Amino acid sequence: MSGINNTNDNNRTYPSDHSSSETVDRTGEMTGLDHLDDHKKTRAAEEGGHAHLPTLGKDGSESLNESIEQDVGVTKIEALYRVFTGWKIWILWTSIGLIGWIYALQSSTTSTYLQFATSSFNSHALLGTIGVITSIMTAVMRPFEAKMADLISRPAALSIAVFFYCVGYIAVAASKSVTDVAAGEVLYTIGTTGITAIMSILMADITSLQWRGLASGLYSSPYIVTTFIAGYITDGINAYSGDNWRWGFGMFVIMVPILMAPAIGVLFWADSRAKKLGALSLASSSYARRHALGQEEGPKKTFTQMVVYYCQLIDIPGLLMMGFAWALLLLPFTLYKSAANQWKNPSLIAMFIVGGILMIVFTIWELKFAKHPIMPKRILNRSLICSCVIDFSYYLSGYVHSTYYQSWVYVVVDWTPRNYAFWGNIVSVGLCLFGVVAGLIQRYTHRYKYLQVSGLCIRILGQALVYCQTRGHISDGFMVMGPVLISMGGACSVVGSQVAAQASVPHQDMALAMALLALWTRIGGAIGGAISAAIWTNQLPKHLNANLGDIYNATQINKIYASIKVARLDTHRELIRKSYLDTAWYLEVPTLILCIVPLIAGLLTTNFFLGENHNAIENKKVIVRRTQAEMDEEIAREKAKLAEDQLRMHSGTN
Repeated sequence: MSGINNTNDNNRTYPSDHSSSETVDRTGEMTGLDHLDDHKKTRAAEEGGHAHLPTLGKDGSESLNESIEQDVGVTKIEALYRVFTGWKIWILWTSIGLIGWIYALQSSTTSTYLQFATSSFNSHALLGTIGVITSIMTAVMRPFEAKMADLISRPAALSIAVFFYCVGYIAVAASKSVTDVAAGEVLYTIGTTGITAIMSILMADITSLQWRGLASGLYSSPYIVTTFIAGYITDGINAYSGDNWRWGFGMFVIMVPILMAPAIGVLFWADSRAKKLGALSLASSSYARRHALGQEEGPKKTFTQMVVYYCQLIDIPGLLMMGFAWALLLLPFTLYKSAANQWKNPSLIAMFIVGGILMIVFTIWELKFAKHPIMPKRILNRSLICSCVIDFSYYLSGYVHSTYYQSWVYVVVDWTPRNYAFWGNIVSVGLCLFGVVAGLIQRYTHRYKYLQVSGLCIRILGQALVYCQTRGHISDGFMVMGPVLISMGGACSVVGSQVAAQASVPHQDMALAMALLALWTRIGGAIGGAISAAIWTNQLPKHLNANLGDIYNATQINKIYASIKVARLDTHRELIRKSYLDTAWYLEVPTLILCIVPLIAGLLTTNFFLGENHNAIENKKVIVRRTQAEMDEEIAREKAKLAEDQLRMHSGTN
């Protein structure tokens, strides 16, 4: 059984995965806080780590902040440890595995369908616009959904996410225009962002630092298999012709909720079971204990007051301003080519002005007026900031490269649809395969920093090979090796950033830290997508006109530009290939340069020790495996303590 232990002993014998018992030295060396003295360690872990939540300062040093009350969702998930004993924990992990499988299958196929969905409406170039919108939506929704998971519960938030997922894909499958496709993708993004966020948070909830990277890698490992299945599925439904791509989206509207139902059901059951056992009030939360003792928080709030209160907790105004600001600043880069007078278009100018004003207002709001800002100062530390910089620049460069990578390769290389689908998933498979390897290395070295730095170097080499492809080196070896190296390096980097961000904050702030990492990751992706779209929509028509202007008229050239299927089947294929490769050069050069930034940030992170602790801050919150008898004994002990507290309070009031 994996559970969080909050005892007051400095040394205690626990069951371990290596032997029947093991003495765990719960000192600074174990947690990565070996620079703290005993007095600070005691204060850092006071009240199970929740009376005063410690953080790491920007210089990597430990500091103690104001008392931060633990949210209900965190309390509930800690209570679940007392329910999932013995074989029950494997039911939970199996249900999580089912979600990993269906999610991998969906991602391996629908990314291909989207290209043909936009092409079927002669709007393939709008892929960049859709990518920017969905990236911004993902960035904005991650903090919102992470906070909702903390405020209500993981299973409740997951249920809401599945609903939006299904509605979004229904809209895409039934779309009658590219606008419908974009709207459906936005709704789908709300759902898929929630599913991804909550599953990541859940796995981080129930694993120790030494297993965290491996658990994340194993959750994504189904991609290794689904990638090879994806080619047969896309062939089977003939997604490359007519409107058959609609079936590809529609099938997941049925499959996803069915296969996610076991995990949602198990979590709701566990929550209910914990309440019946009295475990909920015994989790390490001042909130739960205060309510169990009958202490009132003040006058009961009205419905309107509750709405305002939760909007403040989630910082709805800040999220909305940030989302609209980034959208207004980035979308013009993807739209200017089709706008009248292009950059002189009044609407585009207005978007820049309003977006800039909103960004200034958002900054002032977060610094001066937000009661619960998106990035509270208490969680900002060197490792979290460096992790955000790494993933921001990683995705910025990655989206400049990848937004149209599959599109120009489809036109340039003569592969069958099945082989093209296999190749298109190399990065996904590699990230998952090497993610497991990176997790294993972290498990047995108990460190992450140098693995991450090595991965960032390997990624630079992979991007250099892709650059060579734009210069005409398009043999199968070059086309395959580039994505393989990119995925190998990317896996080490992504797993490293996730573990570093989660290790640098206490459990109460873990979901928020993960959300902030994802937020800046997606903003980086949105900026990269906007840059990519601006380059593509400017350079490709220019090169097509230069190479085909003497052969085709403007209308015919626009048809080639609007659809990769038309471009690939045209009789003047060599001239079209040259146009696409020349355009790709403008995408791959900035990508290669930007790859240097995450490497610099990676050298500045704190190299935490990855041990049995839940995080590197709360040195008393240790993930251990315990039997049902041990759990029953602990619950009985905590109930007795709670009864004593209630009796003491009752005596005091009399």
